[in-house]
Amino acid sequence: MQVVTIGGFKGGTGKTTLACLMGVAATKDGLRTACVDLDRNTRNLSSFLTLRRVSRLECPDHVMLMDTDEEAWSNARPKHAGRLEPLVRLAAMDGYDLMIIDTSSGNLADVYEAHLLADLILTPLIESPADLHGLFAKAGAPAAPRINYREMVDTVRFDRRRAGLPEQRWHVVTNRVSALGSRISNTVNKRLAELAEEAGFQPTASLRDRVVHRALGLDGRTVLDAPVEGKLSMSDLSGRSEVRALLSLLKKAPERIAPAEKIAA
Repeated sequence: MQVVTIGGFKGGTGKTTLACLMGVAATKDGLRTACVDLDRNTRNLSSFLTLRRVSRLECPDHVMLMDTDEEAWSNARPKHAGRLEPLVRLAAMDGYDLMIIDTSSGNLADVYEAHLLADLILTPLIESPADLHGLFAKAGAPAAPRINYREMVDTVRFDRRRAGLPEQRWHVVTNRVSALGSRISNTVNKRLAELAEEAGFQPTASLRDRVVHRALGLDGRTVLDAPVEGKLSMSDLSGRSEVRALLSLLKKAPERIAPAEKIAA
């Protein structure tokens, strides 16, 4: 089973949009897919999956990470340390091909764990200096945020090397790209290419700013579903192509864990 973690400490970059689109695309491609929503404040991915089920649209499975009574009523920051790994293991034993984890924007223990368990990390950003600095500035640099996402990914990679685990693939997806080029978008993309080598990620496919993506929360319908009017537009076709490019980042043939290996692992 492959684990895809969609992360980034900055809000509003499109983490849930990526999770929704990839979950539906993978399910439609015949992959048994589970989705985990770690954003306990908005629960947007959970709402999206509920809407799809109500609309009777083909839907990935929703896997819940339940809060304990103590966590639910406490004002303290929830920890949830160590609870994701058994969930991932059980999903693999149950025969899932893919698990997509949509993380929150905060620096919680389960966000670190979600990245630690990932085979593939996807980080969306908008074409803006704020997103670029907020996600990829070096720790200690003048533009670096107090809670540093790049530093967390470096820590995850160090911990995986120390444990003898392979390094994850890390891809950055530019989201809500304007159809018209601009000086600021050219500047951001140039800087992103420079940062890719420095920070160790790959700039990859982008998503255009489309009405259909903004409307995900209305009825759970995506660009991959049959339009209500029954007619595909050129924007729909282009959008489908973009999502397929994202899905191609997965391995072509997900490796399942044999039962004996699962028990012994």
